[in-house]
Amino acid sequence: MSTNGQRPYHHGNLRRSLITAGSKIIEEKGPAGLSLREVARAAGVSHTAPYRHFQDKADLLAAIAQVGFEQLTDEAGKAATHYDGDPKQQFVAASVQYILFGVRHPRMAHLLFGGVINMRTAPRTLKQASWAAFQLVETIINAGKKTGVFRNRDTMELAVTTWSGIHGLAQLISGGYLTRLAATERQVETLGKMVCQLILTGIINPETKK
Repeated sequence: MSTNGQRPYHHGNLRRSLITAGSKIIEEKGPAGLSLREVARAAGVSHTAPYRHFQDKADLLAAIAQVGFEQLTDEAGKAATHYDGDPKQQFVAASVQYILFGVRHPRMAHLLFGGVINMRTAPRTLKQASWAAFQLVETIINAGKKTGVFRNRDTMELAVTTWSGIHGLAQLISGGYLTRLAATERQVETLGKMVCQLILTGIINPETKK
């Protein structure tokens, strides 16, 4: 125990505990509601303890965002694995999971994609985590191109086009613009699948049988 009235900073994996506490605060209040002092209080450590791992709030936000991107990529990737060998179904499954992530975690999605963090100057590990989410889309599209299911166009062009549509839908739903069509999670899934199927019509190779 501390002898000066402050809580000790040693309690297992402090960095992970701070990131977890910070993530919960963001889910409740958004990035603007986060401070190192508030995170320290939530993690049960002294207010100076976070500075042993993070220089400032921006540094902590970057670490939280990295974990958020890793979670998003992991969930979308797992959804795609249920349809190995079927790029079209993989695309729909991963995309719907992406949309659900944005709807379930709107404040976290705002941290990841809302311009809170300047990705041009972000830490290398954060850039890698964010790029991995995009690479999942590229991987699925490349698989479809190899089997002739998707158009033989530049993968980056196809990935950017499809990802823009998916991201846009997630933003519209989480922003409350489609409440009549997506009031429940089941409706979100149904709407997501429908939109993704329409997006697919733009990248499917017209010479293949549907």
